[in-house]
Amino acid sequence: MVSQLVKHERIETTVAKAKEIRRLGDNMVQLGKEGSHFAARHAAAFVREDDVIHKLFTELAYRYEDRASGYTRLLRTRIRVGDVAPMAYI
Repeated sequence: MVSQLVKHERIETTVAKAKEIRRLGDNMVQLGKEGSHFAARHAAAFVREDDVIHKLFTELAYRYEDRASGYTRLLRTRIRVGDVAPMAYI
C-alpha cells in the first residue's frame, strides 16, 4: 500500500491501515530526501517498483526538501457501508 500511496499520492483506506501507512510512507520519503546509494537500496528492498523509487528520489525529495517531517496527512472521510469501518484519505 505504501507503493500505491507514493504512486497515486492519495489513497482511501481504513483509519487503522492509514495510520500504519503514514509511518512507513514518511520513512520512505525520508530515504528519498537522503538521496544516498544506501538509501536507494533500502527503499528498493521495501518498494520493489522502479517508477515508484524514481518518484521518491526525484519528485518527492524535491517537494519536501525544506520540511523536516510530517509528509503525510490523514483525513477522515466516511463510514463504510458494508462493515461500518471508518475510512480515511492519506
